[in-house]
Amino acid sequence: MPRPTIPLEELSAYLFGADDPLLAAEVGRWLVVSPRFRAFAETYRDKIRKKARGLRDDEGWRDLALELAVALRLVEERRFALEYESYGVGRRGPDFRVTFRGNVRFNVEVRRLRPLAPTAAAPADPGRLIRAVCDKLGQLPPAMINVLVLGADGSSSAADTLAPVTRWLQERAAQKDETLFLQRGFAGARDFLRHYRRLSAALWLAGDPGAPLASLWHNPQARHPLPADLARALVMPS
Repeated sequence: MPRPTIPLEELSAYLFGADDPLLAAEVGRWLVVSPRFRAFAETYRDKIRKKARGLRDDEGWRDLALELAVALRLVEERRFALEYESYGVGRRGPDFRVTFRGNVRFNVEVRRLRPLAPTAAAPADPGRLIRAVCDKLGQLPPAMINVLVLGADGSSSAADTLAPVTRWLQERAAQKDETLFLQRGFAGARDFLRHYRRLSAALWLAGDPGAPLASLWHNPQARHPLPADLARALVMPS
């Protein structure tokens, strides 16, 4: 990761201007405490600026804040080399492409589970989780390790919240519930399973995006399982 060269105040103003005080405050402190994240933000400043300028409400800035929090988490792990939207802006590809230890490449796609109400802090609703998982499976390329990062409020874990949903989806696919998967954008149960096997694991981040509670779910049907050392690096960055 190259060293930052743009003054901090100038970089923050370029990214967020005067129209996104909440996002500027949240991300601004990460720019201060993490030189590696600051270098990332400088490298991809045009992409971040374009996203920030397109936000329409508080939920939108929270979505972007989570995406950038995941970038912070990844760049702070020195064994990761990070690329942002390398598949192209606007295309249905993962948010990040990462190289681990110089030779293991994997993708990371991020999704924030929006609360049902502004004050909601309960565990994620299964219906929203089902929609989120099915939607994101369509963005995972074949023949690579793919990790889905899910951000949620509260203190839930992947084992408590995500595992039951994935088991239910597998059961519906085994029972050939074609209608369900057609409604979720697949050509049927078989097509769902084809995409489902592209998912290596899901990293569940609960609570504050800047310091979340992290837990990992491994997909037992993945074509490209997550190596143990990579799994540890994702859950507990060095």
